[in-house]
Amino acid sequence: MIQKSSLGRSPSPQKNIAIQVRLGATYSAWARRGAIMEASGRVEAGDVRFAERSQPSTAVAKPGDLPALTGLRFFAAFFIFVGHATPMMLRLNPSPQPLINVTNCFLEVGMQLFFVLSGFVIHYNYADVGHLHSRNLARFYIARFARIYPLYVLFLILQLVVHSDLLAFLLYLGLTQSWVYIVIKGVPLIGRLGAAITWSISTEWFFYCLYPIIAWLFVMMRHRLAAALFLAALALLGLVLVVFVGSHGREVNAFAQAVWGKHGDFFFTWLLAFSPFGRLPPFLIGVATAHIFMTGHRRPVGEAERRLGTAFLTLALVCAVAMCGAQSVGAYISAIALFVYPLSIAVIMFCCARYRSMFSGMLSSALLIFCGDASYSIYLFHTLILDKIRVRDVLPWTWYDISYVGVRFAAAALITIVFSGIMYRVFEAPARAATRSLLGRCVDPAASPPAHWTPIILCVGIPVALTILGWFISLR
Repeated sequence: MIQKSSLGRSPSPQKNIAIQVRLGATYSAWARRGAIMEASGRVEAGDVRFAERSQPSTAVAKPGDLPALTGLRFFAAFFIFVGHATPMMLRLNPSPQPLINVTNCFLEVGMQLFFVLSGFVIHYNYADVGHLHSRNLARFYIARFARIYPLYVLFLILQLVVHSDLLAFLLYLGLTQSWVYIVIKGVPLIGRLGAAITWSISTEWFFYCLYPIIAWLFVMMRHRLAAALFLAALALLGLVLVVFVGSHGREVNAFAQAVWGKHGDFFFTWLLAFSPFGRLPPFLIGVATAHIFMTGHRRPVGEAERRLGTAFLTLALVCAVAMCGAQSVGAYISAIALFVYPLSIAVIMFCCARYRSMFSGMLSSALLIFCGDASYSIYLFHTLILDKIRVRDVLPWTWYDISYVGVRFAAAALITIVFSGIMYRVFEAPARAATRSLLGRCVDPAASPPAHWTPIILCVGIPVALTILGWFISLR
């Protein structure tokens, strides 16, 4: 069985998978060991295709600008931070397990929020990729590569220095570690290198490779609303399939044991919580939500619609909070949570994008925009910072110790946000701009059509090739 280990130690290869489990969020009752996520790109006016030719709704300050979604990204990252920080900080005797159960649900909400938001942002910005023109495809992959890769590589280099796992480093460079269940030297690939947190970035990259096909299907279906509803129905069907697979854990484990022996113990958790297949439905729901939003984007918002939007926003927030509370006391309700979380989040995002409200105004504040910009850095580096500030000893329930834990918790949050903000300004944003400038030469007007395929091969072909390589290595 998989044993839990401390984040603070440099783990042996056999214990890396334990770190993966500890870093995970509770995706369902069957994969409750957990998961974390990606940072999708901020909705930037320069990237938007649809909004450039549309009139903004009352929630939009200028065409293409949806600042509330950037602020929402911060909450996704912060929920994940709180979910990981709580068990590392609240080391009290007796253990505050009910509170830890609630923050485990925060992890799941944060993950769902990131994936649904990613689907919304990608489709809102790049719906024209569905025409499958080589220049559009190249621009899409250049933008996504520049958003994710520079900071990701920096993080991997830091992990390589600590863990010296060159083989895993090479496979992680291709962003393929979550695509296929691969066991190398007795350890699943996703648990190597001490970089378990990057599974969600790998899963997100799988969605980037898949998205042009999704966008093409929208182009083929002429009726916009029908296409969005079809995709939403397909996503719900996928969630039903996840519930079905989750209810047959014994059969899935038997299959994994037959294929990988004792090293197949983690397959079930990987399939539901870490692989792209278990996480695809929330992404599709985000894409469908964006498509519905874009369909009515030009229509002015009347008073009756605004009030209805406020009611739906309130209902969605209440449903998400209530489900989080219910799930923390009853694991059996996790199957329902799989549907409630992404659908509630989709309604919240639609209302924030479409209507002006106090909630969307708060998310659009300068402070939350700053924090939202830093969310990718918060996600990647928060566990490293928490490991340095975590409470090491089990403490009694005294006012002094409770205050001590609270101060360390607040200090960890402040340091993480400030560090991530600096990282965004000093490294992430400049590196993204430089990467776009370098690869942008492939789509310049003077560039030949064959040059358009260079970034496509770089962003899709290399990851697929590395996945195949990793699979063959695992079979040796």
